[in-house]
Amino acid sequence: MESRERAELGRLMGRLADGDRTAFGPVFALLWPKLRAFAVRYVGPIDGEDAAQAALLRVFSRASEYDPSRDALGWALGIAAWECRTLLRKRQRRKESTLEAAGRSEAEMGAQPAAGPSPEEAAIDRHLREAAAQVLGTLRPLDVETIVAAAGADGRGATFRKRLERALARFRLAWRTKHGHD
Repeated sequence: MESRERAELGRLMGRLADGDRTAFGPVFALLWPKLRAFAVRYVGPIDGEDAAQAALLRVFSRASEYDPSRDALGWALGIAAWECRTLLRKRQRRKESTLEAAGRSEAEMGAQPAAGPSPEEAAIDRHLREAAAQVLGTLRPLDVETIVAAAGADGRGATFRKRLERALARFRLAWRTKHGHD
């Protein structure tokens, strides 16, 4: 995204955060292609569009939380990264549940409690994801991109590892500043 478009997105998100709903259309037009492309690269073409839509819904529902002094694209990509990661985890849980069920008889399955997190664990996980997304929104775009790339990366070179180390250090500092502990 060009710096001009990025500045325009920040200005429009600021208007949206202040309650100006006329900024919705232009924000959508600027964000949708970027979030869709990001999500397709992150989770693949099958689920990418769903993840991008979920991320946009989250961005618009949390627009009042946007801080105009921060980068709007970085904030939105942070939210999209968490939505993609959530989608991947759900997909992984479904695969594990399906594989486990295939190896058991119906009587065995009925005797076992349902697998997966409890409602309390799910609420805690959701709260932590939202808090992390907020902190990601305060970081530089390069730091957000590095952390997101590391979430899906295999082995990378020493330069990438050093960049990741620095990005995570800034993330921890921002987390401590916002939440007071690790």
